[in-house]
Amino acid sequence: MVLMQEKFLKKGHKAKVEIVLRGREKAHQDLARKNLEDFLKSISAPYKIEQPMKRFPAGFNIIITP
Repeated sequence: MVLMQEKFLKKGHKAKVEIVLRGREKAHQDLARKNLEDFLKSISAPYKIEQPMKRFPAGFNIIITP
């Protein structure tokens, strides 16, 4: 199964990957950061990180481009 982000990247579009933490999940920011890194490793399409991983009040996000 091809991920939606891979389809976007193959077409030349940017993709914003975001993990939203709710309630007590905010206490485990290290796990959320690791999950986001693992997700990026699972993308087989070539990509560049346009905006590095950034913390925002509800979680983490990153922007990738082809």
